[in-house]
Amino acid sequence: MDHSTDTGRADAATAPSPGEHRGLSDSVHEALLELLMARGVEPGAALRTQALADRLGVSATPVREALARLEATGLVVRSARRGYRAAPLLTPEELGQLVDVRLLVEPGNADRACRRSDDAFVRRLWAAVEAQRTAPTGPGYAGFKDYLQADWSFHELVAEGTGNPFIVRTLDSFRGFVQRLHQVEDEVPDAAESVAEHEAIVRAFEARDPEAAGEAMRLHLERVLRRAAPG
Repeated sequence: MDHSTDTGRADAATAPSPGEHRGLSDSVHEALLELLMARGVEPGAALRTQALADRLGVSATPVREALARLEATGLVVRSARRGYRAAPLLTPEELGQLVDVRLLVEPGNADRACRRSDDAFVRRLWAAVEAQRTAPTGPGYAGFKDYLQADWSFHELVAEGTGNPFIVRTLDSFRGFVQRLHQVEDEVPDAAESVAEHEAIVRAFEARDPEAAGEAMRLHLERVLRRAAPG
């Protein structure tokens, strides 16, 4: 008797649906992100796919997918001979370069978004600031990850306000590098300052003053650099 058809049906029945696969991939990605941010894997350490799969109790496939996604954010690096490794901490020079590229992009985002803004968009900005203000800031990555999401969502919203999806994609490419600023922290030390600087940006939107919005964003990013710089 030929059981090949029955076997094929059994394999199809046990394989995850596309939705289940995406859900598993997302959960593994989040677990690895938390592992990296909480220093469960030290910067520069090797990331072995099967070892991570065993640690998380999943197959190797979603781990490989998650590592590829994390590589795109800069949190993970890969070489042909050594495989995946956790990215090293940002050097002071790299930190300055990261803020420099944000200074080239984000003040312009604020200016352009302000020119297109209306009352409804300003309300969304205030809601984003309030979400950041009320988010916990520690302890550890598990304690402040919602704050990081709220903080980044404000910048994403300003980018969306430009009406240019390529600007949004450009900003999104910075996200993983920005997260790496917090790998050595047990809490977010500058939350109050960041919230106040975001408020200044929104007030410029309220006043329908694009130049002031761009300047407020520039000052915010420069102050982020000063606060994050060693010493």
